Formats: sequence, structure tokens, C-alpha cells
Amino acid sequence: MVPDDSINEGSGDEQDPGPIINPLSRPVPLWSELLNRVKLFDWWVEYHKGGTYESILKNRIIQLGMETGFPNRWLRKILRHAISEFSKKGLGPDYYGYHNIDHELEAALFTLIAANSQPANSSFTPEELAYLFVAALFHDYDPLKRFDKPHEDAVEQIIRTDTKIRRFIDEVGLNIDIVIALIHRTAYPFQGDNAKHAQNRMKELFTAAGIPEDNYATRKRYTNLGWFLSVSERIAGYALGDFEHSKDLARRNAHALGWHPSVINERSVHYFETLGEEREMFDRVMSGVPERYRATFFNNVEGFTEAWKKEVELQRSVRNEVMIRTLVENNVDAKLPRAVVDSVMEVYSEQSFPMSSVREDFLTSLWDPENILVTLRAEKQDGAIVGYAKGSPLEKCKLRRGTIDYNFGKHNTSYLEGIGIRRGYLGATGGHLLRLKFFDEAANRGYKFVTGYAHRDVILQRIKKGEKIEMVQRYDPDKLDYYRANLTDEMYRTILSDSNVIYVDHG
Repeated sequence: MVPDDSINEGSGDEQDPGPIINPLSRPVPLWSELLNRVKLFDWWVEYHKGGTYESILKNRIIQLGMETGFPNRWLRKILRHAISEFSKKGLGPDYYGYHNIDHELEAALFTLIAANSQPANSSFTPEELAYLFVAALFHDYDPLKRFDKPHEDAVEQIIRTDTKIRRFIDEVGLNIDIVIALIHRTAYPFQGDNAKHAQNRMKELFTAAGIPEDNYATRKRYTNLGWFLSVSERIAGYALGDFEHSKDLARRNAHALGWHPSVINERSVHYFETLGEEREMFDRVMSGVPERYRATFFNNVEGFTEAWKKEVELQRSVRNEVMIRTLVENNVDAKLPRAVVDSVMEVYSEQSFPMSSVREDFLTSLWDPENILVTLRAEKQDGAIVGYAKGSPLEKCKLRRGTIDYNFGKHNTSYLEGIGIRRGYLGATGGHLLRLKFFDEAANRGYKFVTGYAHRDVILQRIKKGEKIEMVQRYDPDKLDYYRANLTDEMYRTILSDSNVIYVDHG
């Protein structure tokens, strides 16, 4: 479900569950990779049926790759290897960062789309198209990374030690040093120390590939090829998907970077504006893109711009001092008012979560009397619902792969699925109020613990402030960690007795 993004010590009823491990991206033995395949069995079945986003992207790449002239058998094998390796090493469909297998496939597809239709005066050779494709497919292949954003040096090391990738590169007559040089050019932002390190490494790689230092033309050609890839991979997802898809990409990127939800639209607009600093290559990439993809990209850019403007307008329309309060909604005997449900669903529809439930399941669960629903209301807006916190008994929840809670079955834990707040009210203290009220209601219902998922930095900030929270399961590199708050601690009983009505300054 949805994480609490609005925190090391504490404990459950029994023994400590053992050392914290990362089930998604730490180095694992062969038997563990095989186990991961078993756990992903349902996804693999759907993938092979063609019913997943990854299979759709794969099929489109195969079709375009065949038109480009890539060998059919080679193309299918390299794609199968990439998708398999990303998935079993924790960068597949259950990874909530930005740089996952979907991004790699989108980058590979869009790069081919843009490169295949270049004007005659700037067209690529078949060899250059192959270099672009292979580099795009593996440019973020860093399953052991500490952070969501991959490090090009680590990508290089992994590619060099993967015998299958090396064989794929050799089969079509490419030079591995040139492939890796293109990947180093995707370092972002390409300025300052980042650019200096990448440029120095690229010079070394060109030399290793047998390109003399005085062969400026060839070195520049491959450098520009890497630049083309860099711009293409940053545009890819926003040109291939609608605005909902683009919001999901922005959310994933924001989570990885630790941004507060209130700045996603603003910083997304800035992200697109920075492409203007690379106008020469941006124009070249877009010159080879069919009109439907250009329209999609610019419509999505406009969507973020308009969303940011609406946020600013809403914040201005709200008076400098707006009284907000929390309210536990009574959903016993399915008597939750339809107006409340509609308002909560309206707020829900504005959210973009790492672990969002299916809309129909979320809607149905609102009437479950065992669930806890707390709403945030703006008093000067006639009590309008502007946020919510929702949770349920742990036993009714679906946890991330790798999370094991030893309190499962003891009925002593409430799982906080997440907090949603209307954009104009983000950045205030509404999320804090909702979380504490949820904790209070959970304690009133006899629960000893509240668990959920939140960004690691958020969890650590709460711990630093004295909250009795245990980090149960870490997830690297996306840092969407599972925590447990001990409601029986005296500290919580003190803070939960505080007033739940405050004045929020939106000035």
C-alpha cells in the first residue's frame, strides 16, 4: 500500500527478528537469486503472456530493432538477459526507485525511435545505432548501488564482469570500451566534478579502444553519440507515457532524492527547463521523434507547469491562517457518509505513491470497520476534507517482498497504509497531525504498535526527535524502509494527548 511520507529503538512482543538485511539489492548467492525468481513467478507468467508493461516495451523494441537491422536472435537474447538480471537483482517490477528495468527499456526504445529517424544530414550508421542501443539498455545497470542514481564507475565494473553482456557486445562487433564511454557520458548533471571525471574516463576508454588522441573527429563523434543517449534517456519516459505515467516517474525520482511531495511539480518544471541548456542536442533528438511522441512530451511538460501554477494559486487563495483539525471517521456498520468517501477519493486521486493500492480496493476498504480513517479538515473551508490517513490491521496488509513482521497474527499491530494531502496544503503540518491522530486512534483500539513504510531520512528524523521507532527492514537503494512505532512507550502517550487543532501559516 501507500507509504507514510508526512522515524532506533523500540521492540515487538517477542525476540528481536535478527539483523537488518537488504532483500532487494545486496549481493546474494545463487540459491537466493533462484528464490527471487520463485517469488516473482506470478509476474513472470504475466510477462511471458505479454500482459506487463515490461513485455510491451520489449515487444516494441524487438519490432523496431528488427527494422533497424539487428539480428533477431541476438536482440531477443540480450533483452531477455537484461530483464532477467534487473528483476532477480532487485531492480524489477517491485523496485520503487526511478532507475529500474522500466527506465532501461524506455531509454532503449526511445533512443532507437529518435536515432532511427534522424534527418539525412545527421543520420547514424548501423554500427552507431547498435552502440546506442546496447549502451541505453545497460546504462543504469548497477544492482549493488548504494543510492537510486547509479554510479557510472560501478556500471562499468559490472558490465565488464558480466560474461554474457561481453559476449553480446562481441557478437555484433562492438568495442566494449566505446560502449562504456557512451555510458559515462550519461552522468548527470554533466557539469563540475561529474563532467570532469566522466571526460577523463572517456579519454582513457577511447585510448583503450585504439582511437589515437589526435583523432579528434572520431572521439568527438562518439562523445556526441553519448550526449545523444544522455538527452534521450532523460526524455524517454515522459515522451512514451501519459501524464499519469509522468507523475509516477516524478514521484519515483523525488522519493529517491528525498524531496518533500510539495516540491515535486516545481522541481519537475526545473528539470525540464535544464534541457534548454542543451538546446543543440535536445533539438537533434526531437528532430527524429514522430509527432505523437513530441506532442506527448510537451503535453506532459505543460501538465507539470499547470500543476505547479495551481499549487501556487491554491496556496495564495488560502488565508494566511487556516485552522485545520483531524477527525476519526466512524465507519462502523458501513455508515461512512458518501460525501466523506467522495472527498477522500478526490484527495486520493491527486496522490502518486510508491506502493499505491488498486483504486477499487482502496475505495472498498474505506467501509471496513476494522480500518482506521482519519481526515484532515480545513475549518475556514466549511470543514472541507483536505487530507487523510488510512490504515488497517497488519493481518490484512500486503507487505513488500522481503518484509517479515513477527507480530503478524498477534493482532497487536495497525499498519499505516499512508497519508494523502491536497497539494495546496502540503508543506504545512497536516501530515504530522494526521499521523499522530492515527497513532492515537490505534492506541485507543488496543494496538501496541503501528508499522508502515517511509523514506529512511524521514524515519531517522523521527528517531532523532525521540520517537520510539524501530527500523525493521531496510531497502537499498530506494530507501523505502519498513518501521515499527511502539505505542506503549510513555513518550507517545504524552504527545498523543496534545491538541489536534493548530493554525497553519501559508504565507
